[in-house]
Amino acid sequence: LYLPETELGECPLGACSISYLKQLITGKLQESVPDPELIDLIYCGRKLRDDQTLDFYGIQSGSTVHVLRKSWPEPDQKPEPVDKVAAVREFRVLHTALHSSSAYRDAVFKMLGNKESLDQIIVATPGLSSDPVALGVLQDKDLFSVFADPSMLDT
Repeated sequence: LYLPETELGECPLGACSISYLKQLITGKLQESVPDPELIDLIYCGRKLRDDQTLDFYGIQSGSTVHVLRKSWPEPDQKPEPVDKVAAVREFRVLHTALHSSSAYRDAVFKMLGNKESLDQIIVATPGLSSDPVALGVLQDKDLFSVFADPSMLDT
């Protein structure tokens, strides 16, 4: 998509913000991209931030900027309230089982070591896929054992 400098209006090319460039692009592509919030702009492998200018990224006349359409808007993440009493009880049961039964511990670690099982857990648990710490705990036996300790819940 070629944007002539005459379409930039009063804004000199380099001083235009990325958000303004998105508005120009969605104005040209209204059929397929009706909202600037539904696209990301990529230049030289970097996702462009709306509050920056073209000069900030070194974009000049003739530069190629890639337009990526987002598949869906990100939903607002509202964490569910945690019932601490129930959580402590569940962690205590898990901790006891992990440390008293080697068969149970082996079964849990085998399940967490199986990619398909882990993927099912991630899909079934809202927010887990975007929590790198929790994912790391699930994939590391030692961390999992430490975090299964009820005294770690508050920490």
